[in-house]
Amino acid sequence: MSPRRAAVLRNRGHSEPLTLREHLVAATEQLLEHRSMGDLTTRAIAHHAGVSDGVLYNHFTDKADLVMAAMVRRFGRLVERLEAAAPVAGEGTVVANVQSYGRALSEVESDALLHGAALLSHPPLLQRFWTEIHRSPFGIDRLRRPLANYLSEERRLGRVSDGLDVEAAVTVVFGICAIVTLTRRLNPTADPADISGHLDAAIATAVTGIAAASGRR
Repeated sequence: MSPRRAAVLRNRGHSEPLTLREHLVAATEQLLEHRSMGDLTTRAIAHHAGVSDGVLYNHFTDKADLVMAAMVRRFGRLVERLEAAAPVAGEGTVVANVQSYGRALSEVESDALLHGAALLSHPPLLQRFWTEIHRSPFGIDRLRRPLANYLSEERRLGRVSDGLDVEAAVTVVFGICAIVTLTRRLNPTADPADISGHLDAAIATAVTGIAAASGRR
């Protein structure tokens, strides 16, 4: 590695050493926080990364290839956020736990919707992204695992019905969160407190149906 390249990687504030390819992906992800995919140029990425334009093509076929790597990396970070929010079985109530998780899920879905909307006008990239996130270590199934594992453990502990269909329950909660998230994005003037209250109420209603028929929650 040349001294100049080493300086680029060292001076960007990364907590861990990055390869140049990883550095370019991270720089692109940062730019996507503030720019749409259509507004992003290879020159802007190179400037932000502190490298010459041609360096990008040593590691990526084109801009789309680099942007895709950045979006997959971002998806992985969203998955990690959701995994960190997983409730602990046996603590608190099932209703409160799923409500808390639902709020975290709604935030993640909102973030994903905001950054993924740009792909809707690029069907080939959307298809590629869908393929990549199923193939990556952060596969789409990992979005569902935290809640599924939690409900399975609560079922084992007897705090929800033995007959609970865990996968169906996860789908219900994800569906509720998706509707609330979409409502928030389509109506940015809506009061966040009202949206959060609506989400909690909807999840409480769903969990009451999920919980044991005897009324255990």
